[in-house]
Amino acid sequence: MKIEVEGLEFSYKEHAVLRGLDFSAEGGDVVAVLGPNGVGKSTLFRCLLGFLHPQKGGIRIDGRDIRTMSSAETARCIAYIPQSVSPAFNYTVQDTVLMGLTNQLGTFQSPRSGDVRKVVEVLDSLGIAHLRHRGCGQISGGERQLTLLARALIQNAGILVMDEPTANLDYGNSWRVMERIADLARGGYTVIFSTHDPNHAFMHANRVLVLKDGGALAVGAPREVLTEGVLSRLYNINVLIRRVPYNGGEATISLPAGAANSD
Repeated sequence: MKIEVEGLEFSYKEHAVLRGLDFSAEGGDVVAVLGPNGVGKSTLFRCLLGFLHPQKGGIRIDGRDIRTMSSAETARCIAYIPQSVSPAFNYTVQDTVLMGLTNQLGTFQSPRSGDVRKVVEVLDSLGIAHLRHRGCGQISGGERQLTLLARALIQNAGILVMDEPTANLDYGNSWRVMERIADLARGGYTVIFSTHDPNHAFMHANRVLVLKDGGALAVGAPREVLTEGVLSRLYNINVLIRRVPYNGGEATISLPAGAANSD
C-alpha cells in the first residue's frame, strides 16, 4: 500500500508547524522520521491518520485523497501504534488485541471465535501467544509494545504509523521490537515510525525523513542523507558518523562528539 504526501502545510492558528512537506512510502519501506522535539512529527502523524486536515497540500493512499475517506476506511488502510505506557485498565493481551477489530465490527457486534483465532495467530507471529491471558499491566514494556503492534496488525491495514515505538524500553526489548518491525516490512507492510535515535534509522530503516523548522531537511536512504553535517545541524551538537564491522559486513552508527555548534 502506497502513501504520498505532497506540499503538506499545517498551522495552529498563526503558528506554522509543517511547510511544503513532500515524501512517499510504499509496501516494504521502513521510513524513520527524525527531528528535535516540537518539530512537527506528531502533527504529521495526526495528518496521516486523518485526525487533522492540512491547510494546503494533500495525502493520498493508493492514489485516493484521504479527505474523501471515512474514518472507518482510513482505519482499514492505516493503523497507529502509540508509545507503550502502563495501562489504566488491566485488560488481557487477547482482549487488547481484539479492540483492533472495532472498525470491522458492527455497533452491537461482538468478536467471533474466528476473530479470536486470528488474534492468536497474530500474537504467535510476534512470539507472545503465551501471554494472551495475561493482563497488560503484568507484562514487560517490550511485551506491551508488541501487544499494541498486534492490535494494529489485526486491523488488517497495510500502513503502520508508529510513535517512538522503543520509547521507555530497555536495550534488549528495543532491539526485539525494531526487528519485528523490519520483519513486517519484509512481509509487505509500509512502516513509518518516529525516533530520536539516528541509529534506529541506520539499522532498521531503508528511508529517512528529517524534519527541521517544519520542512524536510533531508529525505532519502539513511546512509546517503544522514551525514555528520545534517545530524549536527539537526540536534545542535557535533556528530560523528562511523562504519563498523557487523555480522560479517558493515554497519553505520552515529556518535555525539561534544560541544554544540556555534550556529
